[in-house]
Amino acid sequence: MVRLALAVILVATPAMADTFGGFSGVDKPYLINQDRVCTPLPVANNAATGTPKCEKAPANALASLSIKAGTEQSGDKATFAATASGKTLTVTKKDGSPVVAWDAPDPIGKVVAVYASQYEDRVAVAYTTRRLGKEVTDVVAFELVKTTGRSIDSTMTPTPGTHAPAAPTPAPAVDDPKVASALADARKSPKAIAGWNKVLAIDPDHAEALYRVAQIELGARHKAESLAALEKLAASKRGDAIEWLVDARFDASFAALRAEPKYRAAVGLDRPAQTTYERAMGFGGQWEQTGTSCDKAEVKLQMMRDRSFKLRVKTVCEGHIADLPFHGTWRIDGDELVLAFPTSGQKTSVKDETSCKFERSGDEDGLRCKLDRDLEFVVLPTRR
Repeated sequence: MVRLALAVILVATPAMADTFGGFSGVDKPYLINQDRVCTPLPVANNAATGTPKCEKAPANALASLSIKAGTEQSGDKATFAATASGKTLTVTKKDGSPVVAWDAPDPIGKVVAVYASQYEDRVAVAYTTRRLGKEVTDVVAFELVKTTGRSIDSTMTPTPGTHAPAAPTPAPAVDDPKVASALADARKSPKAIAGWNKVLAIDPDHAEALYRVAQIELGARHKAESLAALEKLAASKRGDAIEWLVDARFDASFAALRAEPKYRAAVGLDRPAQTTYERAMGFGGQWEQTGTSCDKAEVKLQMMRDRSFKLRVKTVCEGHIADLPFHGTWRIDGDELVLAFPTSGQKTSVKDETSCKFERSGDEDGLRCKLDRDLEFVVLPTRR
């Protein structure tokens, strides 16, 4: 009877296939299927142990995680690859260098797919194994670099609850007439390296020229030259250098370098923000607060490099919906941000401005803004 009951169970139980649902854009978890939220395993010395902790999450909790689809690692543009032998799963970079080795609870059949997060700070692997006589699909993810932008290395982890104030961003240098003329010519043919080299011949530390040279060199498959230009840009004292370095974190033309330690060090992906600009724009300039019915507004703040912003505040309560769009300009004032809300036909003044202050929210920055007596919010960065 026991054997018969077990046989019935095995026949009636279909092969379960877990599906990778994406990475959180505001925190470290990842999604399995439609509602299981899991914590990735930390990596130390290219190894990880244990199994991910997962739990079912309600819809409001899922919404607050801002799940973003991962990038499947396949083809020439893949950064990571994974192989399995026995119970051991091994993730490597494209060049074969080790990333993480992990032992699964049961023997692994094959690797189904590999996914990377936007910043390539997390990687997930779907693989098959056998359970109760059936082939099933499991998903495991690893935290390669802390989602706050710091290395797993404990020597780089700040004391909890503390954050060194970011230095104000210095004003960019004003180009002299010769540089301005060469720059105008280079911008007419932005993909021609000769024009940008002409700018650098006059001004060797020109931030935009170094950035463009790095782009063009990498496009020509000159990786060493591209990295050298980015490292020189990182060493620049020019006020706008950090702006170009932050741009390089998201520019698709640098995707092939995302896993390169020299690239990550140059653009600052694995260190805390060092300037107010970097705190504001370091993850792409997109911030949000998850709303709750009749309690807290849903807020989305997008700041652009040209110092403009878009703000949307949405409240929902007992069937009543208020969706208010705003726009304006932003500027840095010491270690704070100032949002200016223009009034049509009038000159913007101090009365049209509100200050936003950085504050710690868990292990990352939050931005608290008070628009008026009845509207205050704390937005968190959304990783682009």
